[in-house]
Amino acid sequence: MEFEGELKKRGFRKISSSEFSLQFRRLGLKAPRPRFGRELGYLFYANQYTVLVWTTWLEEQQMAREEDAGWVLIAERDKVLYFSHPMHRTKNFIQNLLMQARIACWKVRHRPLCPECKNFMNIVRGRALKQRFWKCDRKELHTGGKNRFRSWDYGLPEEAIKYIQPIRKKREKRYAALRAEGKKPHQAMLGRKRWGKREQ
Repeated sequence: MEFEGELKKRGFRKISSSEFSLQFRRLGLKAPRPRFGRELGYLFYANQYTVLVWTTWLEEQQMAREEDAGWVLIAERDKVLYFSHPMHRTKNFIQNLLMQARIACWKVRHRPLCPECKNFMNIVRGRALKQRFWKCDRKELHTGGKNRFRSWDYGLPEEAIKYIQPIRKKREKRYAALRAEGKKPHQAMLGRKRWGKREQ
């Protein structure tokens, strides 16, 4: 599969069924609704962060799950620090999922160092719902005792920036239209049923 080959070239590996089942039981996860099958997933690890790519492809059934989306996320151990926007199975689904995976992989592989204390910077939330940026809060090591920050796009290659910018402009235009209608953006995301924990 070309998609898998492109991921493997960048250091991703397939998540095995046994590995998935082990983590699922360890974390005590509970799906938001009844599901059959298991989506194909891939993992990349570097600099203390993990990139996970979840497709909509059910490997055993050799079919895509209906009404599902692909996801790319970045985690530190069991804590998810970043979720991509969901990618639905439209015309460019595979290309978009691969590009989001490549960008997340690049961020983790090139996790920035604090310009002052040279420690790894951390992914933190911004004021907006999906906003992220890089931060070093080791104030005791910084001149003036202040935090140090980097843009979420810090150091990204030009190819990635050219891919991201039109998507963001289109998204902002859609958000502005919703606000003009008196609606709030992200309602679908806020209303989405989430994975929970099974009762012990």
